[in-house]
Amino acid sequence: MEIHWRHLSAAKALDQVQRINLEYAVQLQVIRILINEAEHLMDYLSLIVLEIDCRNGQLSVHNDTPEPLYALVERNFVQVNAAQEEVEKEAFSDLQTSLLAIS
Repeated sequence: MEIHWRHLSAAKALDQVQRINLEYAVQLQVIRILINEAEHLMDYLSLIVLEIDCRNGQLSVHNDTPEPLYALVERNFVQVNAAQEEVEKEAFSDLQTSLLAIS
């Protein structure tokens, strides 16, 4: 999977921790979409290209993603956007727990 980050240098861009959490959440959701829809498509995960806007965290499937993967991810992407905050919170909580355990 490839992720294109837009507006990294914007004044209100997501900070580094938010970008890491968002990238983790997006990857997890795309993998869940592929497994739920058709597990054999996991072999084609590398063909999926996503775009993330750093100013607002908006996610979209990039036009470089071939069909039927584009349609499959785009159709389920509504669920990703709706669940994004919840997954981000879980990922951030897991990250905090890991960092506390290390320190």
